[in-house]
Amino acid sequence: MREGELIILLGAGASVDAGIPASGQMITKLEGLLESDESWKGYRQLYHFVKASLVSSEVMKGKAPSTPDIERVVNTLSELEKNTGCTLYPFMSGWHQRLVELAGRDFEDVKRFRSLILNVLRDWISLQSYSTARYYEAFYRLREELKFAIRVFSLNYDLCLEKNAGSRELELGFDPQSEMWDFRRFESRDETGPDAYLYKLHGSIDWYRDKDHGNILKLSAAPHASPDLIFGTDYKMQYIDPYLFYAYELRRYSLESRVILAIGYSFRDQHINGIIAQALQNNPDRVLVAVSPSATKEVAALEGVSSQCRPIDETAKTFLNSLNIQNLEERAGIREADPLFDEEVVAIREIAAQ
Repeated sequence: MREGELIILLGAGASVDAGIPASGQMITKLEGLLESDESWKGYRQLYHFVKASLVSSEVMKGKAPSTPDIERVVNTLSELEKNTGCTLYPFMSGWHQRLVELAGRDFEDVKRFRSLILNVLRDWISLQSYSTARYYEAFYRLREELKFAIRVFSLNYDLCLEKNAGSRELELGFDPQSEMWDFRRFESRDETGPDAYLYKLHGSIDWYRDKDHGNILKLSAAPHASPDLIFGTDYKMQYIDPYLFYAYELRRYSLESRVILAIGYSFRDQHINGIIAQALQNNPDRVLVAVSPSATKEVAALEGVSSQCRPIDETAKTFLNSLNIQNLEERAGIREADPLFDEEVVAIREIAAQ
């Protein structure tokens, strides 16, 4: 593959092997706090009402009942906390009486509950040691093989890729002196440029807004108390930087790529799905390599492009531990496996070594 022919998309599943809980696992942790932590117990009934309502709505649609993940719960709380400001409120006769009893005055308890969840999210995503995420080094080894900088688009808030960079240069978009974000740092450079460009489409636990100086996005030396994250909202295409810029860059590079490698992505974000589907429809020779334990089932969300999808039902760690150019090209279907050729190459190298 040549420069520009590969982009990488990381979803939450990419970090599960490192010990960061997936969205569904966070619900289990949340329910544990509601049962055991005194500061959370007051929101237990509110949570169970919201959960039961969400499950009921799925059943009414003819779907099998299932526990909502953490993002859906926070999405719902985000809408409820608007109270009379909700878009659909003028068309309703009133809120459910039980919700009114549990939400508190002016729905203040809904706001507090949502805030508690977002605060603990930072702790769930932070790792005491990033040695458990060492398999992320595979991206840098791939870059060394490719001989050009790779572009990684991540939907995750964690620091797994950053903490495993070692001596490699990872471009995050922040000026090293001012620590301010600058889109121009993502422009292609010559051979002295970075090893990888990282676009964190939904924010990061070490980003924060400097509200005293124009609400500028800055990089913190450690996970910030109030990180800049897009979480728990259906409107993830934000109009402010860097999020709008990152969405544009994903669209741009997906339309230039030959292979889109998605690792740990569940295909539940309709905005991202739309960008991927558009790229595949734009070029019938473009392929999507999707890696996750349920990849074969998950890529079904992309309708009409199944012939261009190459699902690999493996965990991120298993896949990355064997990642190299030949393996990737073969699994993408853009390179024929030739064992005889490989044996000849090995023999030639052995002779040369002697």
